[in-house]
Formats: sequence, structure tokens, C-alpha cells
Amino acid sequence: MPAWHESFFEGLYGRVLAGQFDEAASLEQARLVRRLLRLRRGERVLDIPCGQGRLTVPLAETGLLMTGLDRTAGYLCRARRAAKRAGVRACFLCADMRAIAFDAEFDAAFNWFSSFGYFSDAENAAFLERIRAALRPGGRFLIETINKSFVLARCRPVQHQQLGGVEVVVRNRWNPRTGRMHGEWTLRRGRHRERHRMNLRLFNGTEMRRALRRAGFVDIHLHGRPPLGRFTRHSRRLMAVARRPDA
Repeated sequence: MPAWHESFFEGLYGRVLAGQFDEAASLEQARLVRRLLRLRRGERVLDIPCGQGRLTVPLAETGLLMTGLDRTAGYLCRARRAAKRAGVRACFLCADMRAIAFDAEFDAAFNWFSSFGYFSDAENAAFLERIRAALRPGGRFLIETINKSFVLARCRPVQHQQLGGVEVVVRNRWNPRTGRMHGEWTLRRGRHRERHRMNLRLFNGTEMRRALRRAGFVDIHLHGRPPLGRFTRHSRRLMAVARRPDA
């Protein structure tokens, strides 16, 4: 049976994803990525997964040499069109992020918007190790995701939203044994309806720090938002910045 993430992003969720952030919000997040990773013009940066390129493209506009990787071909088509409209060059690769085999090619990499935790614990750990290998010695890595402590305190069993012209109903169930949030997503646009099941491994600050350390990262710093600042259990989002050792 295919894993949930092999079909979840192919359908109406593409419209939901595109409807979550306007251009101003995407630019603000791109600036935040640049600030947290201390990126400098001319550095090689990996956006993984890059989705529709909403951060890849504005970062390329600042003079960074951007590579975006995603397994959803339709998203990459939109990303390439966005880069062409902006008049910038960016490399977009269609691949499963678990299968990357870069060897010390990037000065920095980032994984944004709760895109970590899709897989089994062993596969999640292997992904972090592959990211470390993709970085040059001293290279920086940023993960941005939902904060488990916030979710468990605030998450409603049923959530209703209207995003990108799609009606979204999500029914959530927490599994404390596995540390995963299970969701049944019903997406409706006009007469078309899709139903998907997903599950995501959630992390608090201690767990994220431990996962990065086990993967070989050092100098791990946690940030929370909003507002941007010190990470606490009340922060809605968790951002972790780590570094590949120099040697």
C-alpha cells in the first residue's frame, strides 16, 4: 500500500498550499531564512522540499545559487515558471528527498513549513544524515516546523478552513506512543472531493535537538515564532539551526 505522502500532494492540496501565503508573506519568510542561515550572495543553497518554489525564487533574486528539490512534478513546473517570470536562474530537481546523494555541494540547506517528519523514525533520521552529507564542512541547516507542545495544547479535533478556493476539513488524532499526529483530510472544490489520510511525526525542542545531534550536527540553536524570538513550549512554530562540523 502506497505511503500517504505519495499521493497527498498530487491533488487539490496543491491549491491549498498555494493559497496559504501571499507574496508578501513568502518574501518575509525568505528574508527570515536568509537571516537565520546567515546567507551571503553567491552561496549554494538547497531548498528541500521546495514545493512550488515560493521561497526558492525570492532567495535566488538575492544572488544565491538556489537548488530546489521536490517529488511532485506539478509543483516543480510552477516553480520553474515562477523563476522564469522573475528572471532568475534556479535548478529544480524532481526526486524523493530520502534518496538525495549530494556530497558536500551546498553551503546551506533548509526544510521549511512542517516538511520534516513524513517518514518512519529511521527514514527521518537517515534524511538528516543525508542533509549533513550534502553540506560542505561548516555548512548550515535550518528546519522550520510546528511545535509539538503547542499542537497538543491547542489543536482542535476537527478544523475547518477555506484556502485557495478549496474547502478543507481536517479530523485529527494524536498517538502518544508513536509521537505522530494522524489526520483525515477532506478537500472539496465545487463538485470535486478528495479524501486523504496523513500522519506526521511531531517534535518539541528537546526532541528536535536530539535528532539533529544524532545525525552529526553541532551548534544547534532553537528559535520560536510568532513572534520571532526565544523558543518556548508556547511557540507555535519551531525553528532549529544547526551546523555540519568543520572536519
